[in-house]
Formats: sequence, structure tokens, C-alpha cells
Amino acid sequence: MDKRLNKRIETYVVEFKDHVRDKVNELGIDKDKANELVQFVYDYERLVLTKEDFSKRKRVKNSIPGTNRCSARRASGEQCTRRRKVDCEFCGTHFKGAPHGLMTNDDQPTAQQKYNLDISSEDINGIIYHVDKFNNVYNTEDILKNVENPRVVGTYKNGVVTYL
Repeated sequence: MDKRLNKRIETYVVEFKDHVRDKVNELGIDKDKANELVQFVYDYERLVLTKEDFSKRKRVKNSIPGTNRCSARRASGEQCTRRRKVDCEFCGTHFKGAPHGLMTNDDQPTAQQKYNLDISSEDINGIIYHVDKFNNVYNTEDILKNVENPRVVGTYKNGVVTYL
């Protein structure tokens, strides 16, 4: 697209320069000054458009530290992202009221607790399976590679493994 526009601009500028030259000749200006003016017009740098001229500029978002954020809860259940007013707990929007309530410390998402599960190796019909106390059968490769969350491939009940 930019090549086509550059071509149109180029033809327009060349045509404009030709019209300026013709007008200078028509007015009968001193030949030396006319040549100098025409030379200046023809030597003038051309306008070239690039892809950046057509691309939309990305909006820069300001990140506000949690201590400076408004304490109101939004309709989505999250904390308001606006900056709080000076000497106030709320932004300009929530200054008069917080219809969805306030954020409290226990509303903050907490990290999931990690726990270790004891797994025993069971020989079932000549095949070694890794089974936990809830009779879940785990993928052997995941156990041997010490994967953080091994895949459950089935359940063990009455000497039979049922695959999921």
C-alpha cells in the first residue's frame, strides 16, 4: 500500500514542480533568479511514506503500585485499578461510594499450598504401577522424572487398574 501511495505522491510532486517552472517562465522573471528558483524547487527533498506512518501507536499503560490503588471492588470482583486521591482510600469515581464493596486483605489471591503425597510401587500382573493412598495410579514416566504434578492415568481397585 505504501508503494502505491509513494508513487502517487511522487507523480503529484513532479507535476507541481513542472507547473511552478511553467509559471516562473510565464511571469518573465530575471533568467538567473528564475533558474535558481526552479533549481531549488527541483532539488527539494521528496516525501516518502513508510509502514510506521500507517501503523497505529500502542497506548502506554501506567502501572500503579498496590499501595496507591483505589480500595474499592469492581463489578468483576477485582480491585479498582485507578490511582487513589490524596488523603483518601478511593479514586475520584469511588470517592462518593463503592457499590460493590471494599477490598480486604483476605480478598487477595493466595498461593496454593504444596503438599507431598506418599506413593507406593505396586506390582499388578507383572507391571509396576505407582499408587497413592487414594488409589490413584500415576504415570510412571512422570514419577521417574520427578515432575511436580504427575499425571493420574487411572484408579486401582481390587487388584484391577481402571484407566481414565
